[in-house]
Amino acid sequence: MFGNNKDNKSSNGTASTSSSGGSGVNTIDSQTYIKGDLKAGGDIRIDGSLTGNLVCEAKLIIGPKGHIEGDVTCQNATIEGTFKGNLIVKESLTIQATAKVEGDVKAAKMAVLSGGQISATCSVPYSTGGQKSADNNNPLKEKKGAAV
Repeated sequence: MFGNNKDNKSSNGTASTSSSGGSGVNTIDSQTYIKGDLKAGGDIRIDGSLTGNLVCEAKLIIGPKGHIEGDVTCQNATIEGTFKGNLIVKESLTIQATAKVEGDVKAAKMAVLSGGQISATCSVPYSTGGQKSADNNNPLKEKKGAAV
């Protein structure tokens, strides 16, 4: 079914994948509803609905009419539509003016454009690496022996 078409779209046009092994953009179109878990080796754009968990090894884009409800882990993300669940972004998260985000958000970096709606617990910066000493990175932490 997939891969037989020259443009790599399924016969109903709901998803596309690249035959180059993860370097293309996977697209879930606006008339597609998926219930279940997904794993994307490359970029993925959701213009439809996903109810389930997503692991994306590259960039996630939730389009203006896109909707995800579930747990998501990705490298980078741009949210223009709605997201409800737990979101872990290992690098950069951008919440556009049209976005509505609910749940628990953890990101290394986050930008929220004017109009973006967030009803979430946010942890920024968030590191998925080993535990860093908070004392070394906290400019508000009182330094011992410093003159007042």
